[in-house]
Amino acid sequence: METVSKYNAKSARVLILIIGAGFVLLVGLAGVAMCTGRSNSLPTKFGEIDASAGIIYTSSFMDMAGKPQSLGQWQHKLLVINFWATWCGPCKEEMPIFTSLQKKYAAKGLQIVGIAADSPSNVVNFAQKIHVGYPLLPDEGGAIEFSKRLGNRLGLLPHTVIIRPGGEVISAHLGVVRQGEFEAIIIKNLPK
Repeated sequence: METVSKYNAKSARVLILIIGAGFVLLVGLAGVAMCTGRSNSLPTKFGEIDASAGIIYTSSFMDMAGKPQSLGQWQHKLLVINFWATWCGPCKEEMPIFTSLQKKYAAKGLQIVGIAADSPSNVVNFAQKIHVGYPLLPDEGGAIEFSKRLGNRLGLLPHTVIIRPGGEVISAHLGVVRQGEFEAIIIKNLPK
């Protein structure tokens, strides 16, 4: 009888360990899904945005030629900032959408900018292989911190922010954008 009781206690402990490991695995998979941008419904709360128009427009990032580019040069446009990296598959997946929309709406006041959480050499090599129709600004050390100020509290990629002329953040999206929804926001907010 005592042997059966020890066996049941041991089985219960093993079962608890298996359930615990399963839970940890599920939480880990959820984190990986978010990190790879597969979750399209993670809106950020506007209360989490810690950047005024002044901070946004005085922020400057080096372009691929090493020349500083101030976001302020686009303050009269509908500015879309996409935070991405060359190693991020979902980031690369949405780039054709951004390129197409930049081409389609540039004359109507749209400016898309890709701020890369990556090294300048990686971004330059990437841009030589893939045509991107908007500026790419590599900032390996500062891109994620700036992204966090614009509502990306987890520091995950891709993260896309839409800013009206004058500096009002109207949309912050974590994960791959859906072209139809994204284009509707752009059309509605193009400068008049």
